[in-house]
Amino acid sequence: MPKKKITNKKAQAPNEEPQIIQPKSLDGDEMLEVDLQKKPNSIKKEKKVRQPVSDNTQKENWLESDSDSDDTAAEDEAEEEESSDDPTEILEASLSGDLAEDPVRLYLKEIGRIDLLDADSEFRLAARIEAERIVTHAIIDSKIKSGEPEYYLNIYSQVVDSLYEAWKNLLAHSAKLGHSEPPDLDLVLVESQLLRKKWQADAPSYLRSYLNNGMWGKDEEWDALVQHAFKTFLCFYLLPEYTAERLIPYLQEKKALPRRSSFDKFLPPANILVEDLDQLRWRSEEASQSLIRANLRLVVSIAKRYMGRGISFLDLIQEGNLGLLRAVAKFDVARGFKFSTYATWWIRQSISRYIAEQARTIRIPVHLFEAITRLLRVQRALVQKLGREPTHEELALEGGFLNEEDVLDIQNAHEFGLPLASDVQSRWTTATMKVQRILQSAEEPVSLERPVGDEDSSQLGDFIEDDDALEPMDAAAREMLREQVQSALGALSERERQVLELRFGLIDGKDHTLEEVSRYFNVTRERIRQIEAKALRKLRHPTRSRHLREYLS
Repeated sequence: MPKKKITNKKAQAPNEEPQIIQPKSLDGDEMLEVDLQKKPNSIKKEKKVRQPVSDNTQKENWLESDSDSDDTAAEDEAEEEESSDDPTEILEASLSGDLAEDPVRLYLKEIGRIDLLDADSEFRLAARIEAERIVTHAIIDSKIKSGEPEYYLNIYSQVVDSLYEAWKNLLAHSAKLGHSEPPDLDLVLVESQLLRKKWQADAPSYLRSYLNNGMWGKDEEWDALVQHAFKTFLCFYLLPEYTAERLIPYLQEKKALPRRSSFDKFLPPANILVEDLDQLRWRSEEASQSLIRANLRLVVSIAKRYMGRGISFLDLIQEGNLGLLRAVAKFDVARGFKFSTYATWWIRQSISRYIAEQARTIRIPVHLFEAITRLLRVQRALVQKLGREPTHEELALEGGFLNEEDVLDIQNAHEFGLPLASDVQSRWTTATMKVQRILQSAEEPVSLERPVGDEDSSQLGDFIEDDDALEPMDAAAREMLREQVQSALGALSERERQVLELRFGLIDGKDHTLEEVSRYFNVTRERIRQIEAKALRKLRHPTRSRHLREYLS
């Protein structure tokens, strides 16, 4: 079936990073605590058998960065959102090898039944979510004790204050632009009240049509007007139905808001406000779940690109879903870009951070994992450019480890055969050593118990030389030396033998100081020195030392 592109405007990467959350086991529908819609769609299940990925390929896959998918943002949006349109393709692509598990198939089948959102539906859902944030700020700012009638009146009074402030700023920006009339207040109020009833409206959104004039997200002045217009819409949405029914006739007649001092008469009694607040929270939660469900296929399409990096497909999906939850919590529709564009960054960030934390047997810091990613990307580019493997010096030069002035000095020195300044050479050497350390960190550890050969009768550890192991001749010579030393010490007194054993580490391999030995025997250091000197004189006698001389070579 043909694939349709649903990309729009490119979102800027948010400044704040999502927290890394350790995965929990997924079990079908428990992933996001949502009851997926049941629709009579049937999905053909066809298993495809693929060749297993070799160890070298798997190592290269997980070490490689998102660079293949990071080259251009346009490619990201197009490929990820195209692939999320066809649930059959997602299902078939996932039924390979160890991924052919019932929980995965059932999950993919369920999310394939969920319809995607159009731009207006996405706008309305985001408005419901954003409206609750305004109420939350009003609750935080309220200085009246919770539960009292004045508490709820104070919350809505703050909402009304925000309404008047937003409308005032909207009129000011509209006059400043000169070429745009402000939106009709009565139409904005009517649409906001329709949103309280349902978000799947039949007609296009009046406010979104007004805002989307071609400058949305491109012109700073217009974006400022959009913020105030959207804030006005949200404040209207927060007004109870009781208030809206009495306010609409006034707006249709006057085409302006009433005086602020007289607006409180439009507010209902406190008991109605309590119920209305509960409904607002419920609608916000419903909107969040709807926005999440509609974008679950986007998570799967992104997670597919991270397969083969040591993490199961199910865990990749779950980590992507955690990123999706974060995106829903931070999405601002008034900025003018699509939610899928914004969510892609959070989903990929969550998955890549999880891979950095969990994929390796020996964990490396996330910042080092990102450095490996960038360096491997530069290495691949240089291989294509030079036709050979680049040296560490070339990687340091092209990998961003030096400032632009140093890079230019080095290039000029090589081009014209000039000597390089000592300070520049020193920084280049330091950068080269850093490249070496990063590439060493990128190496994947291999188990010593890894089978070698077809019959699995041998292990890798059997073929690795132990540098610390003694040769048989050396072991025999050491044992004979030990016996000769013990024989020579046998001619000494008990205290002399103990002093020498402690001083030269003949017992535990550790040499002890005069102070330590003196405390052990509870005598002075001078007395220990005298005992040691006397014992050594005895051992130097030719009758005792001749057996040990042949070991000195």
